[in-house]
Amino acid sequence: MATTTAPTRTIGRTAVGAARPAAERPSVGRRRQLPLVVVGVLLVVGCALVFAEVSLRNGRGQEVLVVAEPLAAGQVVTAGDLRAVRLSAAGGVASVPAGDEQAVVGQPAAVALSAGSVLTRADVGAGAGVGSGFDVVAVALKPGAYPPDLSAGARVQVVPVASSSGSGPTATTGSGPVGATVLSVEAPSATSGSPAVVSLEVARSDADEVASLAAAGEVALVEEGSGG
Repeated sequence: MATTTAPTRTIGRTAVGAARPAAERPSVGRRRQLPLVVVGVLLVVGCALVFAEVSLRNGRGQEVLVVAEPLAAGQVVTAGDLRAVRLSAAGGVASVPAGDEQAVVGQPAAVALSAGSVLTRADVGAGAGVGSGFDVVAVALKPGAYPPDLSAGARVQVVPVASSSGSGPTATTGSGPVGATVLSVEAPSATSGSPAVVSLEVARSDADEVASLAAAGEVALVEEGSGG
C-alpha cells in the first residue's frame, strides 16, 4: 500500500507566506501618496485664502462722491450737494474720490444732475456751456429787484418794470415776462452799494428784449417755485 504525503500544511504555509508581501504593498503606496495629499490640501487652502482676500478688498471698494441734491446745469456745486458712499470700482467710470471734494466744490455743474447719481469728472466745469438756441444776458439788479437768496440753476421770470420815484420798480403793461435760467450771481458786498450782476440763459428770440430792458434798468426777476 502506497503512502501519500499530504503537503497541505506546507502549501498553506507557502501560500500564506507568499501573500504577505502583496498585502503590505497598498500600505506602502498610501505612505507614498500622503505627502501629495497634504500638498493638495495646502494648495486648496491657499487658493481659498487668496480668493477671500480679493473678495474682501473688492467688497470694501472706494469712497466716491454722489449727488445728494438735484443740480441744474450751471448751478455751483456746494459741499451740501454731495455725499460720500463706498462703491466697488466701476471700469470706465471716472468717478470723483471723496478725498477730491474740494476740487469740485465751487465749480458749476456741466449738466443737470439727479440725486443719487455718481459724480464724474465730466459732470463739473465748463461742460457744454449754453444750450443750442440760447444766449447769455447779464442784468444789473438793485436790492428788491431779485430774491436775496437767488442762486445758479434757479428758474426765473424776467419781468419788465418801469422806474418810479417809489422805493421799488413797478411792472409795466407792455411785453410779458420771459423765462430764463440763472447761470451765476455776483452779489456785491453789503456796504458797496453796487448792484448784483446776474447772468441769465434766455432763448435767442428773447435775448434782445431782455438786454434792452437790462440796459434801461427796467427789469426784475421773479423766481419760479418748485412746481413752476
